[in-house]
Amino acid sequence: AVVSTQSTGKKKEVTALQKSTDEKSADKLQDKAWQKAISMAKGEKQKDNPDLIVKTIKRKEQAKKKSKKEWNERTGGQKKAQKEKQKKRQANIEKRIQGKKQKK
Repeated sequence: AVVSTQSTGKKKEVTALQKSTDEKSADKLQDKAWQKAISMAKGEKQKDNPDLIVKTIKRKEQAKKKSKKEWNERTGGQKKAQKEKQKKRQANIEKRIQGKKQKK
């Protein structure tokens, strides 16, 4: 969410610079274009498309949600298995006690 707001903020800044007619804003706009061209020539990824950024954030959130669900299932399964083992152990202890009582 923060990244998408930064991206839209940059987009607004560029549109404001384009609307402005003074020389400083034209130089700034040209400088930004050159910086982008140089970084693209270096092979760096461009992270200035807000739609792609939002899509990436959504994908990461879905992955987190899925991971959390799987983790909860795993821990729930462990607790269930632990309770079953305790129940079986208790039954075996009771059976052993009953066996000792019958021998007497």
